[in-house]
Amino acid sequence: MIDKERLVQTFLTLVRIDSPSGHEQDIGEHLLRQLRTWTPHVERDEAGNVIAHLEGTKSGPAILLNAHMDTVGTDRGIVPVIRDGVIYSEGETILGADDKSGLAIILEVLQTLADHPDIPRPRLDVVFTVGEERGLEGARALDMTRLRAQRGVVLDSGGPIGTIIVAAPYQDQHHFVVHGRASHAGAEPEKGINAIQVAAHAIARMRMGRIDEETTANVGRIEGGVATNIVPARVEVHAEARSRTESKLVAQTEHMKQAFEDAAKAFGATVEAHIRRLYNGYRHPVDSPLVRWVADAARRLGIEPRYREAGGGTDANVFNERGLPAVVISTGQTAVHTPNEHIAIQDLYDGARWVLEIVRSA
Repeated sequence: MIDKERLVQTFLTLVRIDSPSGHEQDIGEHLLRQLRTWTPHVERDEAGNVIAHLEGTKSGPAILLNAHMDTVGTDRGIVPVIRDGVIYSEGETILGADDKSGLAIILEVLQTLADHPDIPRPRLDVVFTVGEERGLEGARALDMTRLRAQRGVVLDSGGPIGTIIVAAPYQDQHHFVVHGRASHAGAEPEKGINAIQVAAHAIARMRMGRIDEETTANVGRIEGGVATNIVPARVEVHAEARSRTESKLVAQTEHMKQAFEDAAKAFGATVEAHIRRLYNGYRHPVDSPLVRWVADAARRLGIEPRYREAGGGTDANVFNERGLPAVVISTGQTAVHTPNEHIAIQDLYDGARWVLEIVRSA
């Protein structure tokens, strides 16, 4: 019952609407107009999230369908092209399949339900979030009392259709500020304390990259210094650590903090450590009712479920933490955040079939 051509056209329309994180106004207005063709119960909250409520034909709890509106990377002026059944950008930008494939699939499922009122369906809450790529900002700002749903499906993953994310990490965000002492780099460098050198010393002694199968760490941004002839008095370092086991994350975060404190002490500098838990992790057993619900829907379509533990967070991290069990499924997006990002039309279509079956079976 999914209309493949309509689905593709919906996706192409969405990727042509610029929506970098923090600039989701245009796509939000477009989605509001689309949703109002199916329900009058549509709103945009203070953060910019789009929320819709659709009535069902079955008794029982409502379910949540979620995707995010924002993109990240070289993401303005996207021109999609189709080659051999696969949708790419022209090559200078990302495509935006992360997560406009999720948006397109949800819109197509809602249109299919409207076209076929005989299909049994539960009550639906639809949430399209802002700022997912900037640390799940929209989901964290969402007032959960606006939702009726008691379980949810988040469309925001790659991999073959049938991929189900059963675990995702905790993440800590780190911001270190090193304070040294300025001096003239040529006339009296010995009177200065080079904050950049202190930071380099700390970073060189850190465990980074892949720590173990569950844990990663990265220094992503360094800012500091004024000129080459001034010993820099201040430098800021932005980093992160993630793990699917909280105790491992706590240990890695403490290790990175200690590296800065040791380096500062060795050079006579000081350091401020600002550490924030960005989101908490979750784990769903493969035999849990939530996972079985989406896995069984895939099997009924002849799609074999695949279970994966993720290295990144999604809006599902927030929903699970706040008491709404949610599982992430693949839309078929591939090579996201790169100019080679693409999605096969068949995957987009099969993803929509899967979500429709999930809704029907709720």
